[in-house]
Amino acid sequence: MGLSSIDLPLSWHTKVPSPPIRKHRPVDALAHLTLPLQEGLTCFPLILHAPPPPGTNIPPPDLMRKAYQALRTRARNMLIQDWDTDDPGPLYYEYPPALPPHPFMGLGKFVAGRIHQMRSAKSYLAAHPSWSDENPDPNCPRCETGPESFQHAILSCPARTRVQDLLLKDVSSMAHDATTWSDPLLIRALGEYLTDTKTGFPPDMLPDRHSPFTPPSPY
Repeated sequence: MGLSSIDLPLSWHTKVPSPPIRKHRPVDALAHLTLPLQEGLTCFPLILHAPPPPGTNIPPPDLMRKAYQALRTRARNMLIQDWDTDDPGPLYYEYPPALPPHPFMGLGKFVAGRIHQMRSAKSYLAAHPSWSDENPDPNCPRCETGPESFQHAILSCPARTRVQDLLLKDVSSMAHDATTWSDPLLIRALGEYLTDTKTGFPPDMLPDRHSPFTPPSPY
């Protein structure tokens, strides 16, 4: 099967000419993308599904293992750097990008979603922008003492003091470098706090503060 004139094989070590009179074949183009990862490596890790033929010069397994670990670390660092420089997040989002799942994702989809929204300042808290209300009142509807920010709703709201003292006595900050986001016990306590106080819940899931209390039916 012949090759197109523009697909005349280039060495995958070679950049595509500019202007691109020729181009890499797909498999060569994929190999070329790995060049930044290979700098300084003595070998490229191999995945062997069967014993190599006798006389094949295969690097020792320990060397290939170290090469794989170096490639993995380098690829992860390049991806994080790309996120930070080429596609940075908005200025109000202070939490750095991460490749592993956030530890609070173990709380369950609904509660973890509330945390993602509040960390992104795109939640149901009064101080966060609302697409449905162009002039929202930022004051906390529970205590009416100030804007209902993420920090206020979790740690400062007087109307939630009892639950704060009960569940969040060891939580002092919601900043990106706070131990709140890495300590499993604190993450679990935060999840219980959000569930108990319904902080960050959609409005239609909150009780109407102005409606009379109706005791549950015994039947």
